[in-house]
Amino acid sequence: MQNDVKTVERPTLEKSISFSSYLGVGLGAIIGIGWLVYAGQWIQDGGPLGAMLAFAICGLLLIPVGKCYAELTSALPVAGGEMAFTFRAFGSLVSFVTAWALALSYIAITPFETIAIGALLEAMNSALVTETLYSIGGYRVSWSTIIPGSLAGGFLIWLNIRGAKNSAQAQLWLIYAIAGCSLVFITTALANGDLANLIPAFSAATLSGGGSGWAIVPASIISVLVVAPYFMAGFDTIPQAAEESGVEMKPQQLGVAILACIILGAIFYVLIILAVGMSVSSEQLSEMLKQKDVMPTAEVFRVAFDTEWAAQLVLFTSLLGLISTLNGFYIASSRILFSLGRGGMIPSWFGKIHEKHRTPSNALLFVGAISLCGPFIGKSALVPIVSSGSLTFALALLMTCLSAIRLRKIAPDLERPYRASTGTLYAGASVSLLLVLLMTVPGSPGQLQSAEFSIVALWSVFGILCYWVRQSRKDMSHEERANMILGHLSGAGR
Repeated sequence: MQNDVKTVERPTLEKSISFSSYLGVGLGAIIGIGWLVYAGQWIQDGGPLGAMLAFAICGLLLIPVGKCYAELTSALPVAGGEMAFTFRAFGSLVSFVTAWALALSYIAITPFETIAIGALLEAMNSALVTETLYSIGGYRVSWSTIIPGSLAGGFLIWLNIRGAKNSAQAQLWLIYAIAGCSLVFITTALANGDLANLIPAFSAATLSGGGSGWAIVPASIISVLVVAPYFMAGFDTIPQAAEESGVEMKPQQLGVAILACIILGAIFYVLIILAVGMSVSSEQLSEMLKQKDVMPTAEVFRVAFDTEWAAQLVLFTSLLGLISTLNGFYIASSRILFSLGRGGMIPSWFGKIHEKHRTPSNALLFVGAISLCGPFIGKSALVPIVSSGSLTFALALLMTCLSAIRLRKIAPDLERPYRASTGTLYAGASVSLLLVLLMTVPGSPGQLQSAEFSIVALWSVFGILCYWVRQSRKDMSHEERANMILGHLSGAGR
């Protein structure tokens, strides 16, 4: 059988992504646009200090999860990330379920981003707004919401097909630009804001019926902490492209990049909350949040400093964040689908690569087509889909941590360039399980609605059908599948 395995050609991707570009991929996926829309709400729910502590604590809680990822990514640096980890630890079926769940999490984000690009450009310049073509669920669709997202999405698809080095380098440039712009308006807020605006530091509104004393502190922090992990998602995109690391990169650097993204992402959100909190009083912020059709964080800077340039800079930074998130999830979602196709779990069409550029072109075209439907559908129809991706993301985190624990037992000799402590692995599994429970236990503050569970169920049925169709062909033995998924590492550490 081993001789048969060696005759099967394993499609391989171009090895060209640098350490700094991996930082761009991870951070670009983390930053996004959430802070533009929700920073004011976080402050209202938890108070300025409560919201900052929530994101700081979130970063600390995600470190053990990140270390599980760091250990496995450095040990198994192949495309597909979680798919490869769970295949090595639990076998084909668990690997497929994990990867298919993660695919929903990644793919669901892309059409939402193409929608937001048009909406953000309209907010930046009202002269760009065109007449409404039609409405879906109260969301207006016009040429000014369709064209920008379609053009941006189309360009990024083309860029990704042209080569991983190009898309990853573009991601790094976007991060540099976001960092530069953010530094300007954050520095402006810290220099011209008022520390008195940070009082009250915590929000009594988080307690039912009001409240006072120390009970306010944990309630304020928890009210933001339950949502913070989903704005910190993105570090997990790095393992998806691990197979494409440049020849000069050391495996342990992949782990370092994952942890660095978690830390830097948490710092970014803390600074944004501090800047917004210092700029306006709680009363002013509350009034702004009541306004419709405005971007709250941009409005804070417009009102606080009575200047348009600061607000426009915030909006421009958010636009860069949108593009970087879209690009990051194009990279991640195409790699997970490519790995599923190459590994014999879904139609082989997804496992094809571009002959010249060595990129997963078919998977990119599939994800791109879905993302470009977004501007024509409207965000109201997509909100439940995006929310359902939160649950599948948390499940993927849990399965990765469990894989790290299991591989310590069944593959103790597996080379681990980045090695976490055993206690850290169990801590990561505990944090991941907590996230899953927050979304599934009745009465939990983060419990999903029936629509989200229905979407996960439908996606699961569709995935099972794809899996069954591919398996019914019996075109790949277990040994061949292991070779396709893990390459030369298929027998390592046994």
